Amino acid sequence: MNSKVDFAAGGIVFYNNLILIVKNKRNDGIVDKSFWGFPKGHLEEGEKPTDTAVREVYEETGFKVELNHDKPIAESRYQIRLVDEVINKTVWFYEMKVIKAFEKEPDSEIEELAIVGYEEAKNLLTFEEDKKILKYVFNK
Repeated sequence: MNSKVDFAAGGIVFYNNLILIVKNKRNDGIVDKSFWGFPKGHLEEGEKPTDTAVREVYEETGFKVELNHDKPIAESRYQIRLVDEVINKTVWFYEMKVIKAFEKEPDSEIEELAIVGYEEAKNLLTFEEDKKILKYVFNK
């Protein structure tokens, strides 16, 4: 089995003391595999993670954002197992604030946006790793 490494960056976006999360479309026509998470995406060739994070949040949500800090607030590492390869993924998350909400339509790969408080975000987020990050950023 082949192994590959993938790097991504995204945002922990605060808006009026609430947090912005996205429902990613994952539907193979038979089973709905959509999931709730934080906006994120792949680093493009030569792109800095901070630039990726801001770009991906804007592309996925339509929200213009800026970083609160240049250092990531959290890091997530996990594996994606495909039929003939394993992808070792690292995602850096940056704390952000909204400059302008709803500047454009969300990306077509996003099914839904939610701007919610801690408890609702905890209930919506699909993966335990994202729930741990949420707990950390809310100091719970």
